[in-house]
Order: sequence, then C-alpha cells, then structure tokens
Amino acid sequence: MASGERYFKGRIFDGKRIIEEGWVAIGNDGTITEVGEGKFPHSGHDIIEGKDLTILPGLIDAHMHFFGCRYEDIAEWNLISGELASVRSVTDMRNLIMAGFTTVRDLGSKTAVHLAQAEIEGDIKGPNVIASGHSLAQTGGNDDLKFLPLDMAKALSYSYYCDGPWECTSAVRKVIREGATVIKVYASGGFAAGNRPLPNLTVEELKAIVEEGHRSGVKVTAHAYGEEALNNVIDAGIDSIEHGIGLTEDIAERIRKAGIYYIPTMSVYMAEKDNHGRLDLLPRIRGKSRVNRSEIINRHVTKEIEIARDSGLKIVMGTDFVGAENSRHGDNAIEIERLSKYLGQEKALNSSTSLAADCVGLDNAGRIKKGHSADLVVVKGNPFKDIGKIRKNAVKYVFHRSAVFDVDAINKVS
Repeated sequence: MASGERYFKGRIFDGKRIIEEGWVAIGNDGTITEVGEGKFPHSGHDIIEGKDLTILPGLIDAHMHFFGCRYEDIAEWNLISGELASVRSVTDMRNLIMAGFTTVRDLGSKTAVHLAQAEIEGDIKGPNVIASGHSLAQTGGNDDLKFLPLDMAKALSYSYYCDGPWECTSAVRKVIREGATVIKVYASGGFAAGNRPLPNLTVEELKAIVEEGHRSGVKVTAHAYGEEALNNVIDAGIDSIEHGIGLTEDIAERIRKAGIYYIPTMSVYMAEKDNHGRLDLLPRIRGKSRVNRSEIINRHVTKEIEIARDSGLKIVMGTDFVGAENSRHGDNAIEIERLSKYLGQEKALNSSTSLAADCVGLDNAGRIKKGHSADLVVVKGNPFKDIGKIRKNAVKYVFHRSAVFDVDAINKVS
C-alpha cells in the first residue's frame, strides 16, 4: 500500500457488476490502486465511509449542450454570444459535477471547447468535457435560421453549413482545428418542414465527414430522425446515432450488426410535452403537424426503446439537455431513471458508465478498475432497489481529477 492513499467503503457498482460490500483505494495521482471485495482489511488510513453508501463510476452524459440559454428556443441558441454562454455555463459545469457527472459530451455549442480547456487547466470546476465545437449541417438544414439572410445566419450559428463532399471534409478540418474531440453532424432536420422530418446531407456527404473524422482519429455522431436518415448514417459508417427517431426492427438489426451506439435522449422529449418550440421555431408548427409530431415522439419514447432493447442495441445515456428551464444541467440523471423502466436498473447504470465511456471513446473512465482514473460518485442508498438514489440530492461525494467534492459541505457554503 502506498502512503497517502484514500479509501472509499461501501456497496460498489464497477460499471458492469454489483459488489455488495467492498472498498476502493485511490492514490495521490488520482488513479485507482486497489478494488477489494468483502471486509475492509486495513486501518489507520484516510477512509470515507458511512451507512448504506454506494460507490459508482462517475456518470457520463453522452449528449448535451452548453448553450447558456434561459429558454428552449433555437433562435436564442444561435443568437447568444459565446461570452455570455461561457459565463452561464460555468454554473452548469458546477451543477453537473455536484450531481455526479464527471464526463459530458457537448454535441454543438459556441463555448464547450473552451470550457474543456479551462477545466483541464484547473481554472473551473466541472466534468471532463468532450466537445464537438461547431456541429455540421447542410445549408437550409436543421439549425439554419431561415428568417435571416444566409450570411448572417452562418455568422451567428453554432453549426457550420457545408454542401458537397469537399466542403464537408473542410468543415471537419475546421472543427478539429478549433479543438473538437468529436464530430457532430445533422443527418436530418426536425419537425418544422411538416409531418415527416426530412433527411439532410447525402450519403456521399456523410461519408466524407465520417472518413475525415476517422482519418483524424475522431469519432463521428449523427442527429437522425426518420428511416431514410437512419439508413443513410448507417451506410456512411457513423459511430453513434443521436435520438434515432423512426427506429424499426429492420433498422435496429442494421445498427446492431454495424456495432453503432444508440442514444435515444428520452428526457428532452418528455420534458417538452408542453413546450412545442423546443426543436423547431413555434410559428412553423400548426394544427395537424403538432398531432403527428406528438405521435412520433410518443412512439419513440415507448415502442422504439423496446425495439432497441429487444434488438440488443448498445443503448447509451444522453439527455440533450441544454441548461434551460426544462432541461437544467444537474438534473441529467433523470434519463437514467427513464432508461431503467425499459432496461432495468443495472443496465441503465451501465448505459451511463462503462458503455457510455466506450461510446465516447474513453478507455480510462466509466469503470471502477485498478489502474483507471478515479472518477467516482458516492450516493446515499441503494440505486439497485431505488433508482431515484442516483439523483443529485442523494449524491454525497464526487471524486474527479484527484479532488474530492463533499457535496453536502459545498452546498451549505453555497
């Protein structure tokens, strides 16, 4: 045993299995030096313990955004300045780490690549941030504010518009130059065009994005609504699918065979039931299209999750939360609860730890394992009996980058 080690004692979920009584030792360098099962064999050391504690890998949200906005409105997401978004997002970073999230993947915003750098350098406290920087979209596509002149829309957007394979390749190079560690592409629009979300970008364009991302050693993920868009991104060789609305048994089988991760983002749709402006500008949605939109979403958060589960897809936890009124950062664990209704508690936790780490490309996180980084969250209670114990009000300690956050003590000071 090395001197200066710190120990956590309690029930352990190591990312795949439950250890009812165990302990974890953490070295001064912030790595896990021992994982034990059974009675704790040491004494006289720095031990964090308590009645009915559960130790888990730090939670991972594989799809969220640091928009720094107060409202669920696509215009505000584009029009907000990067400076204001950054200042507001510092609070979101704090709320996420206090809720047990030690890694998040931002799939499009003006500020995330800078937050990522500031967190690594120790200037702000929060989770590790995997950032796409600007997302990629076609001209006239999902995030194009079409009521503005095109040049103005381009200048204000958190997406780069690209048309044709060479522009798509160039856009990938631009976001990697900016510091992106994942590529996010819009392979479809939302619901604004009518009852059926339209595919965006051709398979040739999508392939150019995927090939350039992979050539640079970066994973590529795609927003995809509708069967055509889903088939397109599978053909293009995408690494993960965001939302995946329109899933069928046949498409699910294609996803499974390709080894693609599936991130259904249930919570953002369930949070917006009375907020129809969430995915598209409200004036574009009228009458019957609202009814059809509701039917599509209801099928997604019920039947399509069952299809994904029964097909053996690699379902990963992601919220699509943006930090606004109906999707506050810090409340992200609600997605784990919703997934548990279909996957069970253990697999839902797996989807937000080890499986999520695999999805986002982290080989040193998402598991409690000797030699891994000690990203840990300690909660009061047993989430395998009551999944609500994963919520932020049950989080007692978070360990990240060699620091222990005593959540109760910090909240009292705050």
